[in-house]
Parts: sequence; C-alpha cells; structure tokens
Amino acid sequence: LVGLDVSALDQMRDLFLSQNARGLYPGGQLVVRRHGRVVLDVAVGLGRGFRDGEAPQPVGPGTLFPMFSAGKAVVAILIALAEERGLLDSDAPIADVWPEFARHGKGDITVLDVLTHRGGVLMDRFCAQPERWAEWENVVHAVEEARPTHKRGPLRYHPLEFGWILAEVVQRATGEDFRAFLAEALAGPAGLPNLQFGVAMDRREHVAHGYYLGSKAVRIGSYTVSRAVERLTTDPEMAAVLLPGAGLVADAGTLAAFYEMLVRGGVASDGARVLKEATVARFTGREVGGWDRSTSAPITLGRGFFVGSRGPSLYGLWDTRGCFGHAGMFCTVGFADHSTKVAAAIVTNGNRSKADLVKRMLPLCSGIRAACR
Repeated sequence: LVGLDVSALDQMRDLFLSQNARGLYPGGQLVVRRHGRVVLDVAVGLGRGFRDGEAPQPVGPGTLFPMFSAGKAVVAILIALAEERGLLDSDAPIADVWPEFARHGKGDITVLDVLTHRGGVLMDRFCAQPERWAEWENVVHAVEEARPTHKRGPLRYHPLEFGWILAEVVQRATGEDFRAFLAEALAGPAGLPNLQFGVAMDRREHVAHGYYLGSKAVRIGSYTVSRAVERLTTDPEMAAVLLPGAGLVADAGTLAAFYEMLVRGGVASDGARVLKEATVARFTGREVGGWDRSTSAPITLGRGFFVGSRGPSLYGLWDTRGCFGHAGMFCTVGFADHSTKVAAAIVTNGNRSKADLVKRMLPLCSGIRAACR
C-alpha cells in the first residue's frame, strides 16, 4: 500500500538497534511515515539511567526527548504561518514589526537573513549566560542591544540567536504569545500535541536526559555547544525555559508526523490543511548554499531547513535535492523527501560531534529513502 521494500526497511531498524547495542547512544526512537501511515516505529535503550545516580528509565514510544536545534524547523513554519496570514513579510526588515531591533546598525537585517543564518548577529556572551534566559524580557533586551558581530550576508549558523530573534518576530507580528501561536496555528491543526518548547513541571519526569559522550569540547563559532547538552536537559530550572532555537521537546512520532505534514504539501494525516502547498515549497526549497563560517562545513539551506544537494549531504551520498530537514545537536535528525514522500525522525540522547552525527545518521537517512519504491 505504501510502496516500500520491507526487507530494506527492516535493515534500517536493525542498523538503528545495532548502533544502540554498540553504545553509540543510550536510548532512542526511530519513526518512519509514508502516505499517511507509520511504517516503522522503534524504541530502544535508556532515556535516563546512563549516568551513576540516575534511576533507569527505559525508552518507550511516548518518551519525550530533548531535540535541541531540530526545533528551528518548527520556528520557521510558524514564520510561514504568520506570513500566510498577511502579518509578516520574510523578505522585509525585522524592524518593520519590531522597531527596537534596529538599534546599533541592525535596521537592514531581514527575517529571511535570520532564517538562512546570514544575519550576522551572534550573541556569544548572552549565549553563555543561561541563568538569564528564563525571563523573556531579558532575551528581548539582549537582542535589541546586540551589535552585529559580522557582516550581514555570509553564512554563519546562529545556534540560539535564530530562535530568540524569530520567536519575538512571531510574537510582534501576531500579537500572540509564541507558545500560544504554536498551539493554535500549528500543533492543534496538525494534531501534534507533543510539539512543544520546554516542558511543564508535571511532565519533566517523562523527558529523556541528553548525554555528552565526546572526549573533546565542541564549538559552533565561539559558543561551546557540548557544555550545553546536559545542562539544558538535566537542570530542573532549564526544563520550562522558552528556548526556541534549541529547546524542542517531543517524541519521534510527533517529529515524523510534522515532516509528513510538510511533504504532503501542508496537509495533516487526518486531511486537515495546515498551510499552503506553495508555502511549503518556498520554505523547503533551496535558498542559499556555501561555506558556513560557524560550523566550518558546507551547507545548503532553505528557509529554516537544511536541504539536500546533488552530491553528498546528511540525507545520503547521491542526489538528495528533494530532501529537507534539520538536525538537533549531535543526536537527532528529522527530515522528509519530496521525491519519495517519506518522512522520518531519528531521535537519540547520545552526543559526540558533527562527524559522529553524520556517521550515524547518513546511512539511516539514505537507507530509509532507498527503501521507497
């Protein structure tokens, strides 16, 4: 019914399980969807209990995971929804909806610049002060007072600034709280109640911990992201903080359904239209490409998404131009493929490095796509 090579898909299940057995990640989930159906659903390992002193908590299908930057794709779609309502123009300066953003020479920076990591505003000092993130007023003030650290235009991945800037753009344009707009415009219509940023007190025990397993510190630009992995997922004070650039909390089934909604042209699995097909095409198609000065790697971007290319990418070694998605830290990838109409979420809680992310995820992404007939 869904046109899949079952044996090839079984090989991807076995590969995912073998990665866990070899200690590449403590626990994880793998969900694949196609044509409105779940065709693979795997949960394995420990969500908590990998470190001494933690009570073991096995991973189940409903275990929530910290997905870090995978949430940037969700933020991008909220921008798209605001734009569809005529409340925002991605090509216009941010200052059109947020006048104070223009301070200190930021008046020409557009929403599109930030969506494609070309805004040049990297707030390294504020990124290193998580104790200040809980109060949104602190975030807004810090962004307004920030000075461009780099020239607008060149690619420089914005680890946290992407979310802070665009979440406030959403709030200014819609007049709604960011989380309320997420629930009203996206999570509700798409039937994705577990699509959330931060988690309420009564649900914290159901969220897996993230673990940094690498031997060396990892930096993106001048921000040491490896230090943030366990702080963001084990510190109770950080659990409810709104961190739109790196704070998505969900399960693999939810993330896969989000991507399937997009690859179906904005239509949810129950047939409800969430956004226009043309909007999906505009945001998930290629916008820019080149050498990213923050990650020291070549990247190809849509509007808030990492998209495929003619050559090697995270999604495979051969032509992946139909693919779009986003990674979260070094542990998670959500993606879909316009060519095969497959959507998948590979979610784990083990983090080492960019190279390890690619080594683990590329064979899975490629094999999932190859299983489609």
